[in-house]
Amino acid sequence: MTPLAPALLAVISFLIPGPGEPAAQPLDAQAGTPSTAEERYLADLRQRVARGDIEAEVAIGNLYESGQSVLPFDPAMAVEWYRRAADKGHVGAQINLAMMYLDGFGVPRDAAQAVAWYRKAAERGDALAQFSLGSIYETGVDRIARDEAIAAEWFRKAADQGLVSAEYKLGELYRQGRGVRKDRDQALAWLRKAADQGEADAQIELGILLSPGPGATEDIVEAHTWLNLAASRWKKEAQRVNAASRRDALAARMTAAQLSEAYRRATEWQDAHAWRK
Repeated sequence: MTPLAPALLAVISFLIPGPGEPAAQPLDAQAGTPSTAEERYLADLRQRVARGDIEAEVAIGNLYESGQSVLPFDPAMAVEWYRRAADKGHVGAQINLAMMYLDGFGVPRDAAQAVAWYRKAAERGDALAQFSLGSIYETGVDRIARDEAIAAEWFRKAADQGLVSAEYKLGELYRQGRGVRKDRDQALAWLRKAADQGEADAQIELGILLSPGPGATEDIVEAHTWLNLAASRWKKEAQRVNAASRRDALAARMTAAQLSEAYRRATEWQDAHAWRK
């Protein structure tokens, strides 16, 4: 990033005091009037902060975190501004603060603090925070012990709100019997929800789960449909090849009528979800 001119830094330090510092007085003719759009934006944010606007505090944190405006890149300052807003109950700031604690970005890594802040947002009903808690408990992080039952609870809360990644995770837990009792019907239900939203991982897992064993054919059309879609949606070539190979193995066992129906369903899904491409 290009170093800021001393005069500009002086203006910024006047406009945006650090957390805990005395509030600056409004600009007057002697102090000077912000001249650029970015300076005017900062002045407006400062005035909004003085009026108790929590969104303005988060915006200042965003500027420090990105370093893409007239404020310098300073993750530690971003943490402090997010903390101000998070302490007042701002869900987005709580999530940002949790992420920074989990990554050790601008603050020493502390998984327990990350969980604490994610939990505050999750208990307010935020699906992303709920999913993040589930992900932490699914594997365990640092001092946070692995607990797949707790992970399943948080994934379910997020999945109930339609978060596709949580639907997929919950389906996988039911498929594998991790944190919940193994349940094929529940696995199918949640994987179908995620697959229908375009989640390629769910599509291939659903195709595998539905693939009938030797001599059975009851799920073969749906299995081929999802594997065919997965083969066209995976971003990595190896994954596309895997899905295509499984699809082609099923095709060798299908009648012409079954194949026609499977391709019709895949085309129908693609037409209905063209906006996801």
